[in-house]
Amino acid sequence: MEATGTKAFREFDDFSDFINFEQEEEDQGGLVCELQTFEARYNSKGERVVLDVGNKKYLEPPKQKGHESALVLTKFFEKGDFNEIEYTQLEIRSPYVKAALKAVVPEFRDINLRTKKIILQDRPKCLFHYRQELQAYGATLQDPKAVEHLVFVLKYMYKILQTEIYTYYNLVETTTMPPRIDFLNLWMIFRPGDYVYVEIGKSKRVLEFKSMSRCEYFGYSNKYFKIKPYYGYKSVETLRVVPLQYCQEKSRIRAAMIARGKKFVALHGKHHRMYEGVAELLAPNRICGIFGEEDEFPQQSTLVKGRVMIDGETFSLSRPSHQPYLLTNRQIFRTEDGDHLKFQDDEFMICDYLMPGFSLVDKAWGFFNVDHIHEIEYNSAAFEALMLDPEQKQMILSLVKIHTDSRLSFDDIITSKGKGMLTDTLESVADSCKRPLYVIGAGDLGSTPSSVENALGDALRLATTWNAIILIDEADVFLEQRTSQDIVRNGLVSVFLRVLEYYSGIMFLTTNRVGSFDKAFTSRIHLAVKYPALSHATRQDLWRAFISRAAPEDDLHWLDLESLRRLAVEELNGRQIKNIVRMAHALAASENKSLGLAHIEVGVRAIRAFETDYVEGVEKRKAEEAAQSLASKRRRLS
Repeated sequence: MEATGTKAFREFDDFSDFINFEQEEEDQGGLVCELQTFEARYNSKGERVVLDVGNKKYLEPPKQKGHESALVLTKFFEKGDFNEIEYTQLEIRSPYVKAALKAVVPEFRDINLRTKKIILQDRPKCLFHYRQELQAYGATLQDPKAVEHLVFVLKYMYKILQTEIYTYYNLVETTTMPPRIDFLNLWMIFRPGDYVYVEIGKSKRVLEFKSMSRCEYFGYSNKYFKIKPYYGYKSVETLRVVPLQYCQEKSRIRAAMIARGKKFVALHGKHHRMYEGVAELLAPNRICGIFGEEDEFPQQSTLVKGRVMIDGETFSLSRPSHQPYLLTNRQIFRTEDGDHLKFQDDEFMICDYLMPGFSLVDKAWGFFNVDHIHEIEYNSAAFEALMLDPEQKQMILSLVKIHTDSRLSFDDIITSKGKGMLTDTLESVADSCKRPLYVIGAGDLGSTPSSVENALGDALRLATTWNAIILIDEADVFLEQRTSQDIVRNGLVSVFLRVLEYYSGIMFLTTNRVGSFDKAFTSRIHLAVKYPALSHATRQDLWRAFISRAAPEDDLHWLDLESLRRLAVEELNGRQIKNIVRMAHALAASENKSLGLAHIEVGVRAIRAFETDYVEGVEKRKAEEAAQSLASKRRRLS
């Protein structure tokens, strides 16, 4: 038995009983060149009803059929007794005007040209912005009826905006002075789709204007710019955001932005580059929102000088909260399809000025100014000049160069005693092989097994992605022999070993405690390089090299063999010699003198004084610890 409600609601199964879509498509209204006006007011029941202004008669909202007027204007009034208009809507019903708008207007935020109804909100800004295009389109028409409709709608626009247009033509369009505009009529010089020029800090940008509240461009974030209200008339070029057509140097600006855009597009992918300038670096840890959820990483302007990796894809994976927001209603250029290789000059012009990447010096993700990104001038001669045993040099270079060879399936770990010399060695090797060098200190990895596993895993993934040489400095705590007394260190060593098992790249480690290696590491080390104390001859060469870099040759008449022998007597390592020369150079500059032997000797004495204080401090601490230990033992015995 059929329920009573089933029959009653069956009529709703087919929407066509209520809405006749075919009739809407066949509607031929809007053929009469006239403006029909309605008012939408609230009645005593709080319902908004539409009134024909002429008849003052309650009507349903204007229907598609029966309205032959080319333009239908509806004024929507606010609630209350103030009789104030909240907003107006102008419906374009003329098929000829609709065709003209669809032909000449590429995009306009306030109207949708794809729908059957074309409605302009409040003032007819769209008609004003595209008046010249509409006039040019009308001049090509052969149909007198179409011409009549287009003339009618343009006359309506000129009548409604009569005061604004008068001011615009006198102060912007036809003036011999620099164009000026008042705040209320700023919209008249900003046409959606046109280009605007803006300065962001010290960087210059050209953007595509979208509306009075939004601009967009090809890049990694949306930008909003405010023009504060002002009185009177202001020169257009003094505005914070300037339409490009009103810039006196628009040709130069356009050429510069196109060149930078081409550089921006060329940096797509993974690139090892040099950077010198301010970058927007992201903090290593995320901040939490009000309710405890993870928010984005804090961003800070930082002076960066060193090598960086430009890599948008890995950046998005590592910092997903900062990946670009893409508007779904706009064309999306897909790099995997090579769309970026088909850019036109206008698309290059509005490319971003920031590229996402990673600072190898600061070990931080961030955004880098395209203008400060440069090709690396690799020093291929540095490795040849390196003061190291030739056989060891050749072994290190060979391991690094053939590490990507498919014939080698094993992992490479190279350990070495010492720090400064190894860093110089690896910098030279990296330049010789034209590969990134990623240096990590033991402190960067944390002090707990979980932090070490996460940080080391992230670092190794980056090194694999970029085919980088990785150096873990002062890795003693991760290499020491495991014992039953120190569970925490055992955990660190175990985690370190486990993570390395899955690493297929090449890694260098520095340690000063080779004798305390855990046995598990000995089978994983393929090359051990020992840096012995420098010989007298090597110290001479280092003194000559560092001093020659610090001062012009004409000022180094005193740098003869005798002075080098005198300096080389001091048993110093390479880093100490470098620091002494740097200190001496600063001292000479402060005295406004050329670098001399006396300045070098001051630096040597300073280093020696520090070492003496350090040794005395260590001996004193050991004596105090021994005394405390003896006192503690006596207390236990008593």
